[in-house]
Amino acid sequence: MKRLKKYLFLSVVVSGFLVAGACSDNTTSDSEPETDKDGAENQEVITLRAATGLSTQHAWWSDTMVPWMERVEELTEGQVEFETFPGGELVSVPDEGDAVLNGTIDVGLVLPIYQPSEYPMAEVTMLPLAHSDTHIGSNAWKALLESDVELDDGKTYKEMQFADFKVFPISTTQEYSISTTGKEFNSAADIQGTALRTPSRIHEVYSDKIGVNSITMPAVEMYDALSRGAFDGSYYSIADWSGYGFQDLFKYTVTGVNFGHFNAFIGMSNEKWEGLPEHVQEAMTQANEEIFTPGAEEWITRAEAAIEQNIEDGGEFVEFTNLDQGVQDVINQGIEETWENYAELLESQGLPGMDLITLWRDIVIEQGGDVPEGLKEME
Repeated sequence: MKRLKKYLFLSVVVSGFLVAGACSDNTTSDSEPETDKDGAENQEVITLRAATGLSTQHAWWSDTMVPWMERVEELTEGQVEFETFPGGELVSVPDEGDAVLNGTIDVGLVLPIYQPSEYPMAEVTMLPLAHSDTHIGSNAWKALLESDVELDDGKTYKEMQFADFKVFPISTTQEYSISTTGKEFNSAADIQGTALRTPSRIHEVYSDKIGVNSITMPAVEMYDALSRGAFDGSYYSIADWSGYGFQDLFKYTVTGVNFGHFNAFIGMSNEKWEGLPEHVQEAMTQANEEIFTPGAEEWITRAEAAIEQNIEDGGEFVEFTNLDQGVQDVINQGIEETWENYAELLESQGLPGMDLITLWRDIVIEQGGDVPEGLKEME
């Protein structure tokens, strides 16, 4: 009897395993992620750390990167989500690019102009132009990043400067103007010795040629310095005033002369990018295309609002052509030489300076902009 019971017990156990096996062949566990056609796990949430040293009010964050992240989350139906750290919570300006490459963050707003030692050719968009606007500058920057023209050793601009990044081009700022906390340019003598904050080496070169004392610092440090009277003003984009509160400080602005466009991009490391499922990559690319033009429009909207508010608060905007002829002559002085000096600076570092500024000139013109006449014959 004991032997029979033993056999019956083993039979029940074996039968149980067989039933369990049959069930496992015909059902999917709720905890088991499904896969799409690319083999990506639909239910596996991909959380990416995104950061900037810029404030949450800055247009590149609020009206470019935030919409981009929201659209990526929407297109991936929530599979991708972002953990955000704006305002220097995790990374300060201009360290976003380094943080992306060393893995501190997964996605960053990269401002390469602030790091000329690492990205010496990024400043090219800051060269003074005869004509441009936010859309022209933005489209030209995008075209430069996507250009297949080989500049040196078979490498394109993007390959030479940002080979380690997956780059998502975003709009440039509006064109840069000269704004002061009150100093006016009523004669050529007023320009001499004026202290202006310069955002790039290009502006340092130009300032030297017209007798302006230059102070170089990131925009995030400007408000306190201007409030203390450390310098008279800055080369800056009117549309970007609200990102830092400069509309409360600037009282005199010269418009109608273009001192270039500040650029940026949304960046990831190639390693992080290549590790993402294909459908997530497609979503990110699509989202970038969708937010590019609206991002540029935001600069225009902000500029119009800033000008209106600044005038109400006693600010003055002076059209370049209405300035004293002597002032115009000084401001025009050296614009063409600044292009040449920038090319020479790059050439001295073993970089294709002349080829770069020629390519940038051609792209600007193709996008509807214009350059000083003397540069059109440059080969």
